[in-house]
Amino acid sequence: MEKPFSPACERNREPILAVLREWFADRRHVLEIGSGTGQHAVHFA
Repeated sequence: MEKPFSPACERNREPILAVLREWFADRRHVLEIGSGTGQHAVHFA
């Protein structure tokens, strides 16, 4: 079975991660809602 893939996710995951690192620098828990393909969650983990 082939996993879903989003080219947009590949392009925007690093800029999103840079912002999230600043916002969540002093936090240890994050709730993700509506992950779609899950590519961002895997990359951020």
